[in-house]
Amino acid sequence: MALSGPIICPVCGKKAKTGSAIDCARHMFGTGDQPHRKWVDAQVAGQGLSFIDLLIEQATTPGNRSYVLLGEIIQKDAEKREAQKKESEKK
Repeated sequence: MALSGPIICPVCGKKAKTGSAIDCARHMFGTGDQPHRKWVDAQVAGQGLSFIDLLIEQATTPGNRSYVLLGEIIQKDAEKREAQKKESEKK
């Protein structure tokens, strides 16, 4: 599903630089405050990961695996929110 606009942070509502899911993931890691950590922890707990696990991996291994993983989660969440919004507008 294509989104109708840029990705907005699901925690604070801020649009990252380009509005992409990867930039939103960078924003979340860069902000790193409690609300952002809790949101990430809740999303990745099912995969046996945490905010800190992803942050350590991002800092110690080559590539952007953590950004990509979190970006995919953010993208899916944004699509889900948009679908819910459209559904509620139909009612």
